Amino acid sequence: MVIAVVGVCVALHLLISVAQRRLARRFTLPVRTAEESPSLRGLLFAWMGNALRTAVWLGGFAFLIEFLPRTRTQFEGLGERLERVRDQWLTWLVDRGVGLIVIVIVTIFLMRFASALIRTIFALFERSAVQPAEIAARRRLQTLSDIFRGVAQTVIMFIGLMVLLQQMHVNITPILASAGVVGIAIGFGAQSLIRDLFAGLMILLEDQFNIGDSVKIGETAGTVEHLTLRSTRVRALDGALTTIPNGTIATVSNFSRDWSRAVIDTEIDYAEDIDHAMRVLLDTARRLHEERHDEIIEAPTMQGIDKFAGGAVTLRLLVKTQPTKQHEIARELRRRIKLAFETENIKMPSGQSHIVLSGPDRK
Repeated sequence: MVIAVVGVCVALHLLISVAQRRLARRFTLPVRTAEESPSLRGLLFAWMGNALRTAVWLGGFAFLIEFLPRTRTQFEGLGERLERVRDQWLTWLVDRGVGLIVIVIVTIFLMRFASALIRTIFALFERSAVQPAEIAARRRLQTLSDIFRGVAQTVIMFIGLMVLLQQMHVNITPILASAGVVGIAIGFGAQSLIRDLFAGLMILLEDQFNIGDSVKIGETAGTVEHLTLRSTRVRALDGALTTIPNGTIATVSNFSRDWSRAVIDTEIDYAEDIDHAMRVLLDTARRLHEERHDEIIEAPTMQGIDKFAGGAVTLRLLVKTQPTKQHEIARELRRRIKLAFETENIKMPSGQSHIVLSGPDRK
């Protein structure tokens, strides 16, 4: 008999699961990823399925207790005790339980509502203000969404807990005083940590830099490889990974924002034709612009003579590029300038110094 009842319960359990999946497909419930919260319809289907499966097993258990003589004899005393416990619980529910249950339900509802509201606000802002290809900006908004959701849920849960304890006639004044003392102690002991967290939050809010940006923070220059509220990790050109606490960041130079510029300073000999050399420089840069117009966003600009040095004249050429492309464009442009100067017989200073010594005048 016991095996038969268990078998029937298992069969009904499986049937309910199959029916739940078919109903979900019939009502075309969207497939939920790991990062998405379930929809209201999905939650209702899941709760109904769980309730039916629980009812099946409770019904099987009740059937065994009611119809098996030995089991019924053993559970007769248990039934009387359960009735007394039921009466006690009903009395407690009438006195205080309803209010406590309402507080718990309202707290859970407010936590979920605040989380969904914050997530929806950031999702709408991301959809309207951020392009789909801007992965770093999307990651920044998701980080801010997680932070605000965690803070809102923590505050709501704390308030709900205090109201719950007050409803249970627990004096919450010592708890609040202890929480204040503990908060002050933590604040004094972790000032640097709190400063780093606030600085990291401001970096994200102000969008000072993102992962993948080429930056210079103090004496450290490189590419941002990891960014959290606590610290920033910068990978230098030689491969060194530097971890910088956000609270210590005073100034940031971001070379990856909007556009970059390649500054080409070229030295030529004093004896060369300056105008001819400037035309060669500008023509070489323009040909590169025509070939790589997707990386060079504006026509090159020749500024002319920048300075006079010992034995050389410095000409400055500016090329506006896409972010982080300035170094690559500058290297290619210098190579082409060297070849163009060799073709046009434009001499660059050799760096050699000639010292002429004259003897004493003879009378």
